[in-house]
Amino acid sequence: MYFSSAHTTLPNREKVGNLIVYIASKVSNLYLTKLLKLLYIIDEESVIETGVPVTWLPYNVWKMGPVPTGIYYDLTLNNTEYLSEFVEAKPGVKAKGIEITPKKAFEDAEFSDFEMELIDRIITKYGHLNSKELVELLHKEDSLWHKIVKEQGLEKKFELEETKTSPFVIELSDKIKNDPYKLHLYQTVKESLQF
Repeated sequence: MYFSSAHTTLPNREKVGNLIVYIASKVSNLYLTKLLKLLYIIDEESVIETGVPVTWLPYNVWKMGPVPTGIYYDLTLNNTEYLSEFVEAKPGVKAKGIEITPKKAFEDAEFSDFEMELIDRIITKYGHLNSKELVELLHKEDSLWHKIVKEQGLEKKFELEETKTSPFVIELSDKIKNDPYKLHLYQTVKESLQF
């Protein structure tokens, strides 16, 4: 799969925006890289446990790990064009990078009880880690990111700084490829979604 454009609308905007508001209200000093990694962990864990992700965001294989490119570009290049009512992205005060702060109160209408419990679990387990630790976690040899890096020969390119990005998209359903029920559920829900 390829990500066709850096400037695209975001799927599931209300839910994604509110999820980012929630994460930003629960995790102090939230910077962009950490946010992107937490979003990925939430979606991957949701797929493992239920067969479907929370956000349905596509995650590209970049040097720093899985990146939901639509979110990245919106918060860095588009001046939060799609997420402006939810969060503010500004140069960090305490650290280098882009700090994410909520602009409104979290609305949970689009989230199931299970999703909220899962999100809270992920924030509790990983929210205290810094960006570097989260990147290292998602670079482990058994990760979907690492698998694509190996298959596509990206290690050397990333290492030599030839590129920091790639067009390759992580297929979260690979985490459940040996579970026919969850895989069928994933495919059925994906086909039925209209973003």
